[in-house]
Amino acid sequence: MRTYLLAAIAVAGCSRDVNLLPGRMDGGGGGGGNDIITGNDTGGTNPACSGLGDPIRLPTAAGPTCAAALETRGHRFALCACDPTTAAARIRSGSYDSRDPLSGVVESGAAFGFNSSLNANAEVRAGGAIYVAGAGGLIALNAPIRTAASLRVGGPLSMSGDHADIGMDAYVSGNVTGDVRVSGTLHAPTTATVDSQVEANGGVVREAVAVPAPCDCSAGAAGFVDIAGAIAAAAAHNDDAAINLAPTALASGAVPAAPLSLPCGTFYLTDIDADAAVTLAVHGRTLLAVGGDVQLNGGLSVQLDASAELDLLVSRWLTVTGGAFGAINGPGRFRVWVAGTESVTFDGAPPIYAVVHAPAAPVSAPSGLPLSGSLLARSISIGADTMINFDRAILAAGTVCGEPDAAPVP
Repeated sequence: MRTYLLAAIAVAGCSRDVNLLPGRMDGGGGGGGNDIITGNDTGGTNPACSGLGDPIRLPTAAGPTCAAALETRGHRFALCACDPTTAAARIRSGSYDSRDPLSGVVESGAAFGFNSSLNANAEVRAGGAIYVAGAGGLIALNAPIRTAASLRVGGPLSMSGDHADIGMDAYVSGNVTGDVRVSGTLHAPTTATVDSQVEANGGVVREAVAVPAPCDCSAGAAGFVDIAGAIAAAAAHNDDAAINLAPTALASGAVPAAPLSLPCGTFYLTDIDADAAVTLAVHGRTLLAVGGDVQLNGGLSVQLDASAELDLLVSRWLTVTGGAFGAINGPGRFRVWVAGTESVTFDGAPPIYAVVHAPAAPVSAPSGLPLSGSLLARSISIGADTMINFDRAILAAGTVCGEPDAAPVP
């Protein structure tokens, strides 16, 4: 077990650690929860912490780091893919703020990021910027491209049969060919060809162009987050006994009639295999680690108290078939960390309300990906027209542990 998870040390961006040691066996505390084994009132509290509890920390190469701060740093894009991506169906994005019940979706602040190439066979319309960092560039075949902010491409930009509308400046490290309309300035190398069809209201500036990789796809112990290490630590030291939670409580396909009440603290399940909808009532800053697969055949409803947060850590497969998945009242406060290289599948277009971080896993959504929150994955395959709504609360999530607000992607 990684002992640094248990150290009560100060790390930049956070000031407190979650207690990963087991709670008292007497199950002390006040009212509010059900024992999902017996149905008896267990108090719904964790004697190892109180109230919201301390911010959850996860292991990184720099030491234990606040999970909310990692969210703010790593999820400024509505959608981020590490490997080459083909857009086979229309993808659009907008943004809203889950902290404001009256917040509507606007076409701004919702960027797309691709570490490698992007081949568009259908419309890609970002309510924000588009970053394509790979030298393969952005190739669109009979498909329009539209950005509300900048376009940054680490290789050529080629439009064939349709047009590109860029809401601000365009930065292209290669040839620019086809019908491209830039509201701002086009930046391109001196050696690049710029077609006569290209229109740039701010003119063309000849200079070297470099596009940083938008997605932090590092994984494992030296990665952005050591998810597997965090799961191993939670398996060894957790607060299951404090709330009478059996590690196999959701492993058999049966689902408790009442919501599973989780106070602040760290909890561990061997796996989740649910034949019906699962409801989690989260009352504090809570970590739930799953040592195996998560199979949800009726969705997962995460009911968050005010200011409560849930970090769900998944070791292997994550499959959602039907039913909504996540925290509809606060996607930015429900983080899903996937450790393995096995598939993440959203089948049947379930509405998703979460921040999903799967840097080593392929994500498949054959019927569409109606996402509110943010998604970072090794690869992303979307089989039907999709609208993604970025939750702007993500940019301020880390303020609970001293992380400054992040600016929208320019």
